[in-house]
Amino acid sequence: MYPEILFFTSVYCAPCKSVEKKLSKINLSMFGNKLNITKIDISKAENLDLTKKKNILSVPTIIVGDKRLSTNIDEEDLVDAILQGFLSSVKIS
Repeated sequence: MYPEILFFTSVYCAPCKSVEKKLSKINLSMFGNKLNITKIDISKAENLDLTKKKNILSVPTIIVGDKRLSTNIDEEDLVDAILQGFLSSVKIS
C-alpha cells in the first residue's frame, strides 16, 4: 500500500515547480510511478476547505502521513517522508 501524498501548490509559486519536478522524479525512479500524489492548488476556491483544514500557510507544502514539509524541500527530505509514510501505513499483526 502506497502512502497518500498531498502536494499543496499554486500556479503563482515558482518554487512549487521545482518541488513538483523532484517529486515526479522520485515517483518514477524509485516507485515506478505508483505513488498516490494529490496536487492541490490553494488558489482555487474548491480547495479552500482542505487548505484550511490542513492549516496550509505557505506553498509548496507536502504532507505524507504525519510528516509535513514546507518551503525549502529537498529530494532527501521527500524520500525520507515517503518512506516514513510507507512504514506508518504497514500494520503488523
